[in-house]
Amino acid sequence: MKFILAFIIAFCFVPAFSQTEYVHSIEDYQSNYKKDLTEIIQKDTAFVRFFPIDPSYKVLGTVKRLEGEPKFKMATSSGITKEAQKIAAVSFELNGNSYTLYAYQLLALRENKQYHDNFFIPFFDATNGDESYGGGRYLDFNLPDILNDRLVIDFNKAYNPYCAFKTGYNCPIPPRENGLKVAIRAGEKNYGKSNH
Repeated sequence: MKFILAFIIAFCFVPAFSQTEYVHSIEDYQSNYKKDLTEIIQKDTAFVRFFPIDPSYKVLGTVKRLEGEPKFKMATSSGITKEAQKIAAVSFELNGNSYTLYAYQLLALRENKQYHDNFFIPFFDATNGDESYGGGRYLDFNLPDILNDRLVIDFNKAYNPYCAFKTGYNCPIPPRENGLKVAIRAGEKNYGKSNH
């Protein structure tokens, strides 16, 4: 009986422990992210804020690769355009509802050996302009992250473009097709210091 009870307790503890490990991993991610921002905003990283970490915003998406999509000029915050190409549609479920976001590559990065397999998912959601940055947020990936046409999307890692902190950057604006009507209360919130 004691063995069975111990087994049940241990079994119940595993998910909780795993969730704790996950929360710590996101906390480490956020800490490193703020360190990377130091060069841009110095001590004002104290005003970088995040939604509470929520494991339910980590979802598994189904990837449909898009071949032969035309290159296009993606609008940016400065009015300058950047050449880009849509490379995949990623479908996922969140809180019982189905959504699709599109993944893009910036051609200037693709032509760079160091960043040639980078792609990103820029998106809008119902928190933009209030709880999160009005210009949308980004999720970054590498092509090897796609395994068997699956991609882990973790909105707890959604971050603001540099334009949220300072002017003078050419930040890609998420295409209209990547607008989610749901509020994504995960990842980076609106910058806490008024600087524009």
